[in-house]
Amino acid sequence: MQTELLPLNDTLNALKGDLLVAIERFELVAKATRDVIWDWDLLKGTFWWSSGMQERFGYRPDELESGPGSWFDRIHAEDQERVIRNIYLIIEKEESNWSDFYRFRRSDGSYANVHDRGYTIQINGKPVRMVGSMIDITDQLRSEQAHKESEENLKFALQAARLGTWNMDPINKVVQFDDHCRALYGMPSDEQLNYDSLVQFIHYQDRERVRLAVAQALDNKSRSAYDIRYRALGASDKILRWLHCNGKAYFTEEGMPYRFTGIMRDVTHEISSQEKVLWADQQAAMTIEGSGAGSFLIKLGTNEIIHSPTLARIITGKEDVNISRDVFVLHVHPEDILLRLAAYAKAIETGELRYEARFVWNDQSIHWVRVIGNYLYDSTGHPISISGIVMDITDRIESEHKLRESEERLRTLVEQAPVATALFVGEDMIIDIPNEAMLKLWGKGDAVIGMPLRQALPELEGQPFLSILKNVYEKGEAHSDKSARGDIMIDGKLETFYYDYTYKPLCNSDGEIYAILNMALDVTEQVKSRQELERSEERYRQLANELEQRVEQRTAELHQANAELVNSNNNLQQFAYAASHDMQEPLRKIQSFGSRLQITYAGALDENGVFMLDRIQDASKRMSLMIDDLLAYSRLTTRNDEFRPVQLTQIVKGVLADLEISIQEQETDIHVGTLPVVWGNSSQLTQLMQNLLSNAIKYKKPDVPSKINISWHEVMPAELKVLPTSLPDHRYLCLEIADNGIGFDEKHLDKIFQMFQRLHGRSEFSGSGIGLALCKKVVQNHHGYITAKSEPGKGSTFLVYLPQPK
Repeated sequence: MQTELLPLNDTLNALKGDLLVAIERFELVAKATRDVIWDWDLLKGTFWWSSGMQERFGYRPDELESGPGSWFDRIHAEDQERVIRNIYLIIEKEESNWSDFYRFRRSDGSYANVHDRGYTIQINGKPVRMVGSMIDITDQLRSEQAHKESEENLKFALQAARLGTWNMDPINKVVQFDDHCRALYGMPSDEQLNYDSLVQFIHYQDRERVRLAVAQALDNKSRSAYDIRYRALGASDKILRWLHCNGKAYFTEEGMPYRFTGIMRDVTHEISSQEKVLWADQQAAMTIEGSGAGSFLIKLGTNEIIHSPTLARIITGKEDVNISRDVFVLHVHPEDILLRLAAYAKAIETGELRYEARFVWNDQSIHWVRVIGNYLYDSTGHPISISGIVMDITDRIESEHKLRESEERLRTLVEQAPVATALFVGEDMIIDIPNEAMLKLWGKGDAVIGMPLRQALPELEGQPFLSILKNVYEKGEAHSDKSARGDIMIDGKLETFYYDYTYKPLCNSDGEIYAILNMALDVTEQVKSRQELERSEERYRQLANELEQRVEQRTAELHQANAELVNSNNNLQQFAYAASHDMQEPLRKIQSFGSRLQITYAGALDENGVFMLDRIQDASKRMSLMIDDLLAYSRLTTRNDEFRPVQLTQIVKGVLADLEISIQEQETDIHVGTLPVVWGNSSQLTQLMQNLLSNAIKYKKPDVPSKINISWHEVMPAELKVLPTSLPDHRYLCLEIADNGIGFDEKHLDKIFQMFQRLHGRSEFSGSGIGLALCKKVVQNHHGYITAKSEPGKGSTFLVYLPQPK
């Protein structure tokens, strides 16, 4: 039993130093992220907390138990069993990650909502430690709840005030009514919910006045507030009602209206009895949001003001202050004074006072306020008083501002997206903010904006896209596809394209899907090229089969005459099989027959046949070279008893002598300093230097003198940590082979040391793609490490870490 524990104890001792460093890093992370870091030793049963425990939850280090009870005992009773069960389940299953949300008791007895995450440290597949971080998310949850309650209060306020909300798309004239607005219009059908249809339900005497008010509101120059009363005849119940509508249009930076929204209420009784309705309106306003609105009455003869405490709070920030009528002047924001004066000038003409402005409280904070009032007249028509309500609409204004910013950000992202992108809104898939790339992909102009996708691209009928979009909208599951075929009408002609595309559902604050984001990439050329390549490969296979049949037929005819040559070739094949591997035999046969075909029948083949025969020869040569390299790679097995001191200077001299012709052809200047003695295998180190120097010579920049520098330095203990494994009691050196060649992007660093991986085509640089993999294998056999530093066009430096003799 003790013998079995020795490897585990050795491993634990080896990790001891690393764990101390890890604890210091935990402390730094905790201070930087405001997380509470913890460390649980599963073998010893000890528990460690970072200093964040006192900062976040008020526990001093001397108050905390040494075991996991310091954690588990402070978990809320309703969460404790679940959390502990899940933790031990992760440990028992030997899994790596654990995460949970629960309540954790502070030192003052209150509970914090936390998000906790843990990660196991395993040795020989068994968890020995668990480390993690705990985040206090109490404030975040409280903010989300407050936001939800605010939205619910706004909805309740609209219902309590019997206000209906409406929205109109100025481009396609589609109108959206809530249930209350539908009722006020006598429940029109869905087909009638567009501007031109709804206007027909307005009393003929009011119709042109409404049209003019809407046009002025949507005009970029006037941008008039939409505030109008008119009569409407119910679509189904045929009841005549007086309606009061308030609305506002929103414009893009180019001055185009993109949204027209507002509220609607029934003012039939107000019109029939103005004074009675005004009083009822005051009473209703005072009850909105539990007295959230303030009321006022100003006697024009004496300027005396009668007001509710809520009005004082909305205007000044305090309810218990004495105010005069001047409060509306003294507290209005300087930039909104002219707006207020214009509203009063209009009220003198219409009898109705309505405006929205910023008011500055006594503490200098700024709040948006909506003022609604009506003049009361005596029997001669002379105004005697003005009464009304004020409402704090800061939240609404800020929400509209955030919504506008969100919409603008989305629009900017879509317009600047590097791929074709568009938004499909609602069940009808209304096309919204398609970028130029998407319009080009469709072959359509911006006239399709605001149109249903089915109408804008009728050729999609019968293709799968519309049904897929419907499924995404209904189920909320994103969909993506690659190389999907699509037939699109371009300039009146139906053409076939291929796309990589994604449909992603977008949700509003209530979690309801309101649109689908479409991102697409035209891969037609790639698909067609691939199809053409497949056809070419099929033609190549057919030609190769025909060529093989010809070769077999001709070989049979010449069999008798070439008996001696065949016998000699068989002897050569047996030798090749014994010397290299079974794979060399078919390659040599291909090369042999190919050569005879080139010599004997080159004149009988057409240009395509000669080309394909050359390709066969080149491929067989590359395969032969690859097999040689693979065999060399497979032979790279070294036992520790084969290691001995090796003089690198002698190794490099021998390699440079072998590469003398390549060095002269490439006009390479190689500088080699005095190199040290390393602990290793001489033949394998020769292969290592042969491949590294060959690459440095081969990958030179055109028309630039090639320079290679070979140097080394002692490896310090801190640098030694990059090595996955190392020989104990051995010092290490770092050998550097630097060149001024073409270089490469370091994002491909891991790729270049893999088998058959190439960063350049064979037409640019020859090779099997095994050389650097062989280098990596040699270095690993020597318990070392190999890496590289490079930039495209700025050369490469290969770093080789090797052990030195004791």
